[in-house]
Amino acid sequence: MAFYLLSFHGALVGFTGQRLHPLCPTMGTSRTTAPVALDMQHNTLTPGGAFARAQPLGTAAHTRPLVALRAGNAYLSSRSPTQFDVVPLCATWEHFLLIPPESADLLRTLLRSTWHDGQTFVGQPTCTGHELRLGPHTWPVEQLQAEIRADTLTLWTHAAPRRVTLRVCPSRTLENLIENVTELLEIGAFRHALSPWATVDDVREQVLKLSITPSAIAPCIGLAQHCCQFGQGELGAQFAAYAQSFVQIADLVWLQALIALRLHDHDRAADLLALALRERYPRHDFSDTLPALLTRLRQGEDALLLIPDMLYEHDLPGFDERFDTLLVPMRLAASNGPDIRQIYAMLFENAYQRLNTTKDLRLLETEARLNGLSWWTETAMGHTSWLAGLMAEADAHYAIARRLALQEGAMPAPDNTGIFSWLGAQECRQLASRAVPDRTGVSRWEWQFGTAEVPPALCLVFACDSAHFHLLPGLILSLLQAYRQDRSFGPVQLCIGVANPNAEQLAFLRTIADWLELYATSLRLSFGHGPAAEQDTALEPALRYLILPDIVARFRCPVLTGDCAGYFPANTATLLRTLKNTASYGFDLPLFDQNGRQHSGTPWSIGTDTAYFGEPERLPAIAAFMNDYLNTVYTPRSRAHTAMDRCALAQMLRHFILPRWNELSIRLLNKGPDILVMPAGSVATSTVLVSQADVLHDLAVHTPRRPAKLPPPNA
Repeated sequence: MAFYLLSFHGALVGFTGQRLHPLCPTMGTSRTTAPVALDMQHNTLTPGGAFARAQPLGTAAHTRPLVALRAGNAYLSSRSPTQFDVVPLCATWEHFLLIPPESADLLRTLLRSTWHDGQTFVGQPTCTGHELRLGPHTWPVEQLQAEIRADTLTLWTHAAPRRVTLRVCPSRTLENLIENVTELLEIGAFRHALSPWATVDDVREQVLKLSITPSAIAPCIGLAQHCCQFGQGELGAQFAAYAQSFVQIADLVWLQALIALRLHDHDRAADLLALALRERYPRHDFSDTLPALLTRLRQGEDALLLIPDMLYEHDLPGFDERFDTLLVPMRLAASNGPDIRQIYAMLFENAYQRLNTTKDLRLLETEARLNGLSWWTETAMGHTSWLAGLMAEADAHYAIARRLALQEGAMPAPDNTGIFSWLGAQECRQLASRAVPDRTGVSRWEWQFGTAEVPPALCLVFACDSAHFHLLPGLILSLLQAYRQDRSFGPVQLCIGVANPNAEQLAFLRTIADWLELYATSLRLSFGHGPAAEQDTALEPALRYLILPDIVARFRCPVLTGDCAGYFPANTATLLRTLKNTASYGFDLPLFDQNGRQHSGTPWSIGTDTAYFGEPERLPAIAAFMNDYLNTVYTPRSRAHTAMDRCALAQMLRHFILPRWNELSIRLLNKGPDILVMPAGSVATSTVLVSQADVLHDLAVHTPRRPAKLPPPNA
């Protein structure tokens, strides 16, 4: 029987052109290159037997079938893994293991591939010291027994009978998947993605990674998503299932549930959802909410969209957010309830905000193709048109979005509630040509104007309702303290409007006004009050603009409007003087550049904490415009008009400021020091830092004392 000779470094003894050399077991043979074989019966080498002889090493110390190749006093040595040498002694490097041809074939099979041991990738085996090593396993090469079935190889030895089953990597399953996705790339099936999240290059990148490292699971997950996004959901499901066979985590089950949903296999999506929740939260009880969601899902609703909110309500972390890209855009089931449509709209709005203009268009085109006309698509189209300078188109989209949202009873995300309060350019031009009824009731308020010998240099305008009156003491006290430090700015008129005040609140304002008139030289308080049409928190932010007509009719000077939650810094006089001397107007425009161009956001993406109007001669027209605007869009007890103050300010900016931007000096109040400092949200809305009593105490401390009466001369 013939045996091959295996070197210490795992190479066969090869023969090419009268030359002995290491031959890797994975290399093929030819007429010129072949492994040297030893005929045990005749102890002859073929080829190479003319100048070398095999010397058995079977001693008590060497029970393995080892031989040395010798010619005279010279021994063939495999000290180097890449070439043979001749040495005068016979030690470890000069020992060659005899293996039958079938063992050489097994080595070739093992060394040609990389392998998985169960779910663990163990890579490519190595053969050194006449032993095969793979992961934690080591086998003597001559003892290896094997059984090959399809993609699996089972190894054992008689001395170690425990069988180890390996799976080749890439498996035939993975090779077929790669072949399928490659074929789709070749025929151009990935030309148009059904979402903005994937491109053809994204698919190519994942295929390239997988072709180089077929053991990697991440490219399989990426291809599962991308195939689904390109409308190849079945192939995506196969990639996800393949990844799940190696990495059994709940997130991958959730991914498969999302793919099943996109394939409109709602029953399978329900089964996978239940499995994902059970594996991710094994100790949590969802019996109060999950059964109803699963029922809706099996009945054809896209109830999977409700799961993130359900997890949030249970105070649990959600699934991998990367997979959310499979939810938007997606063809919605006709049977979906309003809650599912509302959640989908919110996801769409979030997706739109994350993308750039090019991807925005892909998102809008795909969403319109999948689900037709919707308020969320029209809103996003309006934003895209607005930023492209297509104002008329934007106005039309917002009008359609408003109509559809009102019909559906939907509520957009806070950034998009402006659709309910947005008047197009044509509607704005018509405001001055007709009488606008006072829906808010602010024009009927009663005013108490302070008297002053010198006209004010500036009006500071604030307004609130009685529920937020607790913010005013801090504002007033900060202004008093700032003006005690520096009165150099000149006379200032503080104007405050309060909706539905109580007697105590009015008494507080009268006390402040009277004290300032008696003891202050440069600060006066005027205040107005009265009922609003409704006790409506949505109206409150607009009150400061609704009281402007009364104020500008009384005082002809620049105006600074602000939020009652703010407070004035110590250097207020310097800040106001700089603002008045250097700016025609000042607005909080974080999404605008110095040239007045908006680069992102919505038309009503404008800050309202402070605004400065420095042209008194134009203020009556501006005040009338904003008053008419707000009374036109306002509907009592409507929760939809939460952004009407920003819409009114934005359209005022568009009609009165932007056409003259280059002629004016515009201060971007979002840059530089704050004229009005705004505290954190929780402090601004609830915590009372300064009370009415604190302000009255401050006034008492700073009230000039009457001089003591002098005693009579004869006393």
